Order: sequence, then structure tokens, then C-alpha cells
Amino acid sequence: MRKLLADEIAGILTRRVASGEWGNDLRLPAERDLAAEFGVARNTIRLALGQLEETGALVRQIGRGTFLATEQSATPGAIVKRMEGASPSDVMQTRLLIEPAAAAYAATNANFAELQRVREAHERAVESMDVRTFEHWDAEFHRRMFACCGNGLLTDINDLIGIIRNQPLWFDMKSRAFSEDSRQRYCKEHGGIVECLLSRDPNGARNCMQEHLQSVQQNLLGR
Repeated sequence: MRKLLADEIAGILTRRVASGEWGNDLRLPAERDLAAEFGVARNTIRLALGQLEETGALVRQIGRGTFLATEQSATPGAIVKRMEGASPSDVMQTRLLIEPAAAAYAATNANFAELQRVREAHERAVESMDVRTFEHWDAEFHRRMFACCGNGLLTDINDLIGIIRNQPLWFDMKSRAFSEDSRQRYCKEHGGIVECLLSRDPNGARNCMQEHLQSVQQNLLGR
């Protein structure tokens, strides 16, 4: 049986896109899966996808996949779907951009009760011995810190990042990096952030959060 050419596969994919086959998902199957389906080499699939990308029908994002470039691709649901494929490196870079500023903002805007909730999450993390319990209170510490900002959109962005970080791949990576030394280091760093928040020191909160996230990045990614 004759193998399909890249032009032919591009035509087939165009018709499948038009039929709405991937309309709800927006993400196309991986190159290896399409290659197996069509019985061709991955390079042929890559050429076909390249043709569709040139027409504007698809958007390929390195390390994340191939997505339909439709009007729907700008909807909140589509954006969240793409975010699920974000790499650990991208997530950490985003956190380093957002969280230090949020910590500084929280130091000047939170009320006493909100700051006590942050301290409570820190204390629970200090008491946690297993990775799952610690991860819960670690995430809760950051979530409550964002809540101190009084900005619902900022809190939602942090929640989205939290969803990404709770996927199995992420948890496996965090579990491998977890140790008593890292737990104690994170708790000490959290303690420094709490002290800055309670003393209403925005610059200190920003710097402590920056140092903490760099510590997390080094532990998870080795940089």
C-alpha cells in the first residue's frame, strides 16, 4: 500500500479540522501518534503540520504541542487547556515574575486576620512530615499570601498555576526532589516571608520570596 505524502496528509488534516474533530480539545494528537495512524515517518507528519501552520490553521508550540488556531483558541477554556502543558521551567519563570511582587503587595495591603492565616499555613507546613501533607500546606501558604493582595484575578492566576503543579508529572518530580533538608529549608524561607509580611516590609517580602523561589527552582530543576 502506497504511503501518503505530506501534501495528502495536510489535506486530510484540513478536512478533519474543518469537521470539528478536535473542536473541543483544540490540541491535536502528538506527532508520533499521527505518524502511527497514517503509517508514515514523523518527518512526513512534521512537513504536513508545517504546511498547515503556514496557512494559519495551526499553532505549534515547542514542548507543548500543536493547537488549532481558531477564534476559540483565545477563550479562557482554551488558554487553560494550553497552560496544562506548560513546562516546569516556564512555570518557575512565571512564579518568579509574579510572586515576589505579590508578596510585596500583600505586605502593605493585607489585614491582620489575613496575615494570621498565612502564618497558620506556615506553621502547619512546619509540622508536616510527609510530602503530601507538606505540599498541601506549602501550596496553601502561597495561596493565602495571594489572597492577602485583595486582587481576585491575581488569586485566580495563582490557582491556575496550582492546578498545573498538581498534575501527576509535577507531583512525581516534587516527590523525587523532596527531602527533610529541602522541607526545613523551605520552611525557614517561608518563615522569613511571614516575618516581613507581619512587619509590613514590602521590600523584605519581595526579596525573601525571590530567594525562596530561586531555592525551589534550584531544587527542582537544578538551576
